[in-house]
Amino acid sequence: MEIASYCQQHILVIPQALGALSDVSKVVSCDGSSLYYKDLEQDLVDVEFYTNQLCLVFVEKGSETLTSWQNNQVALTAGQGILLCQGQNLHSDFVKCTQDLKAWLVFFDKALVERFLLSLEVGVNKSNVSTESTLIVEHQVVATFFQQLSGYLEHEIRLENMLDCKLTELLHLLYAVCGEELRALLQMSELALPAKRNLYRLLEQDHVLKLSVSDLAKLSGRSLSGFQRDFKQLYTQSPKQWLIKKRMEYANRLVSQGQMCITNVALEVGYNNVSHFIKAYKSTFGETPKQQALKT
Repeated sequence: MEIASYCQQHILVIPQALGALSDVSKVVSCDGSSLYYKDLEQDLVDVEFYTNQLCLVFVEKGSETLTSWQNNQVALTAGQGILLCQGQNLHSDFVKCTQDLKAWLVFFDKALVERFLLSLEVGVNKSNVSTESTLIVEHQVVATFFQQLSGYLEHEIRLENMLDCKLTELLHLLYAVCGEELRALLQMSELALPAKRNLYRLLEQDHVLKLSVSDLAKLSGRSLSGFQRDFKQLYTQSPKQWLIKKRMEYANRLVSQGQMCITNVALEVGYNNVSHFIKAYKSTFGETPKQQALKT
């Protein structure tokens, strides 16, 4: 199955879901760690994914844009990578300009990360160390590491017995490049904090309009109070006000299309009581759905 087909109905939980996707091939997996290679030839946008493990995405060719739950965007091009804490929800967008997207996905077993952290000397003063849940990586030594991996595969050298050593080497290279910021991110990943989803991307989908505010909070990975707080910061109105407005806009489109009866339109936008739907519709547009439908 292609990634695009899978993601129409699913959040892509990685690495577990990768084995069933034709756009991604497993290079090697051993003792909880794994390497995958992604090769995309067609545009693929708004793919939401959740990583169950510490993950490094390294772009070998092409470019990819990742959007965090805070709606911050990172554009990765060839030679750049991003290290993601366990428990991250992000969206991926790839629009082909002149090149396919070719990228490595590295998943680190928790025990391997713990051994690496124990091998480090006592850290320096962390007062100025970033505590972000992602870390951008761009250095020739990291690019050379993946070139070496490609050489192993080209010469059909099996990686199973050396995977633990190679990924430990990779962590040491990342530490040489990123320093204490890597340690801070690895320690954060150990906490496995609950994943928050990107509200902008989540609420753009019409099917969520059927849900209550409480259901939307759960779907977004937040408590009800946390959802209401984050929502108001983004939209400067309460979730309830926003939901009514969006339901009416969607209902108006459906009524104008004239392909559904009023009862089904009400159900589609989250109203089980048709009378309540008609009252809300008239309050918004000054006429009932039936009156509007007769005009189209």
